[in-house]
Amino acid sequence: MVAACGQSAADAPPAHRAFYFWRTTFALTPAEHAAVSALHVERIYVRMFDLAWSEDDKTAVPLGPVTLGAGAKVPAVDIVPVVYIKADVFKHVTKAQLPMLARKVWADVQGRAVALGFRPRELQLDCDWTDSTREGFFGLVRELKTASALPLSSTIRLHQVKYRERTGVPPVERGTLMFYNMGTFSADPEARMIFDADSAAKYLARLDDYPLPLDVALPIWSWTVHLRDGLVVGLMQSTDPAELPALEFLAPDGAEQYVATRSAFLHGTFLREGDILKIEVTGPAETKAAAAMLASHLRADGAARTITLFDLSERNLTRHGTDQLDQVFRSLR
Repeated sequence: MVAACGQSAADAPPAHRAFYFWRTTFALTPAEHAAVSALHVERIYVRMFDLAWSEDDKTAVPLGPVTLGAGAKVPAVDIVPVVYIKADVFKHVTKAQLPMLARKVWADVQGRAVALGFRPRELQLDCDWTDSTREGFFGLVRELKTASALPLSSTIRLHQVKYRERTGVPPVERGTLMFYNMGTFSADPEARMIFDADSAAKYLARLDDYPLPLDVALPIWSWTVHLRDGLVVGLMQSTDPAELPALEFLAPDGAEQYVATRSAFLHGTFLREGDILKIEVTGPAETKAAAAMLASHLRADGAARTITLFDLSERNLTRHGTDQLDQVFRSLR
């Protein structure tokens, strides 16, 4: 559905408030429960599992399914299941295999939903498809519509907005614009990956005429980038940048970097003497800046938009605070 010409986001009703939940055990801490309540959050998008190709099994298989923590309570909000699909699945799965794959995915989602104690009313698919994998992904979307009989939404990345003629527009009811992961991994201390205003500006021109109603996902998380010999080794997503100053085998190396003074393990990652840990912190200023950039480029579509923060964790809530997050929710419609 395309909005009427001249209709702006300022005319839209107040947005729905949501979080992504991306851990493999669903168990909210008291602080997380309190934030969901205080911020009047209406829904939580919960990753059910990753769908990946298995060379051993010669089929697509679910990885890392979410489980309900012992004694955990699911908040009284709308729970939306999300399946993250690795794009290389569609380099192997044939068109003829898509109906069976869709039925299997939906059965796995239903099983996870029963285990968590909720009934899905929407299914979201998260896939960074390209021009070479679009037909496979779009085919799976169509089959999942039949298998689930639910409204489907899809995450939309910025390059898929700008280059839509090549990547196509998925056959879903709504898209969720992922307004993050827009830079490049680099050893450059100034380079940012999560949110980079200069990179974002290159993609905004074609946003207001995208042919799907768009919800928005904004970043509130931070991470640590592992560098060795001037190259990116990997991401240490379980490492909180706030813990690095207290580690005796790390020394400051500029404003947002630490160097390993001896070889050691950190949360299961081997650090060699001389390795660099580059931190990228998304704080209130960065999240508000992202929201402000989007505000004038979002088109109203007649329905309330959903603003989703990635992701729900006590660490991220502590860094931002509920007052600041409330301001972010209020800034977009």
